[in-house]
Amino acid sequence: MICTFLLSGRLEPAELTEALAEVVRVPRGQVDVCAGRDDFGERDWEAFVLCTYRPARGDVVMSLDIQVQPSTAVHGAPVTEPELAVAFARGTGVTVLHPDDRIDPETYWLTEPAGRVTRARLLASDDEPSTYTVDAVERPVDAFPGARVTPLAETPRP
Repeated sequence: MICTFLLSGRLEPAELTEALAEVVRVPRGQVDVCAGRDDFGERDWEAFVLCTYRPARGDVVMSLDIQVQPSTAVHGAPVTEPELAVAFARGTGVTVLHPDDRIDPETYWLTEPAGRVTRARLLASDDEPSTYTVDAVERPVDAFPGARVTPLAETPRP
């Protein structure tokens, strides 16, 4: 499984390693965490979990690219991106957004630390690096009190 998470709170590399190991139910030594600016040659490409993190600006402060080997399923690990998002949000206490490829590119699934899931609209500025704003949510979310609460139209992608 390959997924992208955007986080409402910053986590240190050791916290990422610990959380991913716990959620995926593998030893910490089987989780490779690397900053996006680091040398990818130093990675443990055989690890069960690979995570590349980058800082973000605005309502989301961190971006994660996560790859989980299919063999972790035998350990009882989450097997879908939404399942992983719920487990990760619960384990870290951080709100997680992840894209829904079936819907327009601005619509994301938002998972709160309590495990509640709702849809959100995430806007990215045109400047580099982008600044992210959670513009709207389908129900109130503590992490984004300034977001407008409104139903989000589903615009299927072609």
